[in-house]
Amino acid sequence: MIYEAILFDMDGVITDTEQSVMDFWQRLAARHGVTITEKDWIQHIFGVPVLTTLDALFPMITADELPALFEELETYELNLAYTEMRGARAFLRALQAHGVPTAVVTSGDRWKLNAVTGQLGIDDVFTASVTVNDITRGKPHPDGYLLGAKKLGKAPERCLVFEDSLPGVQAAVASGATCIGVRAPEYAPTLLDLGAAHVIRDFADAAIHAQSEALTLELAPGVRLPFARRD
Repeated sequence: MIYEAILFDMDGVITDTEQSVMDFWQRLAARHGVTITEKDWIQHIFGVPVLTTLDALFPMITADELPALFEELETYELNLAYTEMRGARAFLRALQAHGVPTAVVTSGDRWKLNAVTGQLGIDDVFTASVTVNDITRGKPHPDGYLLGAKKLGKAPERCLVFEDSLPGVQAAVASGATCIGVRAPEYAPTLLDLGAAHVIRDFADAAIHAQSEALTLELAPGVRLPFARRD
């Protein structure tokens, strides 16, 4: 398979937000007397839209309370200092330099995407973007990745997806794309069981090798994938 485009999740792939996400939901849980289990973090928080988390874990929050809660979340996340996953910016810039079509597909709102890409100085690197505002069904449904591939004009089967969460990997695999997990090694077996083709810790070892007719993406030692050349 020679790939033609790359789709990136945002939280946990481009920017390291795991602790800030945990802090917000733990604070909300304490306020409402909710205990968040390890299974809850994996299935109902990381990688899914906010409304999915609220429906699963906070049924006591009424529709009338939602606007204030969303305003609280927006204020919290807009005041965070975002940091890149190791090597993410350099990898994205290298893909851009070689003309590789890329899209970001996130369960977050567009204002958060703008905040992250603006802070990291990468607001010009993506060819297309998909946020929770663009779809009706979030991860683990494949809708976001299907839309991202469509915006790039590529078949999902010709796309790579970088994902860190269980629902995200499920969404990527269901779309027909090849999924690369981005997590610490201890999580690799779980992501591989869900259908990820490989798992890398981050993009610190990522490199692009240009040949006469194609590119090779080296994501980690022993992980090399062929890519159509555009430059």
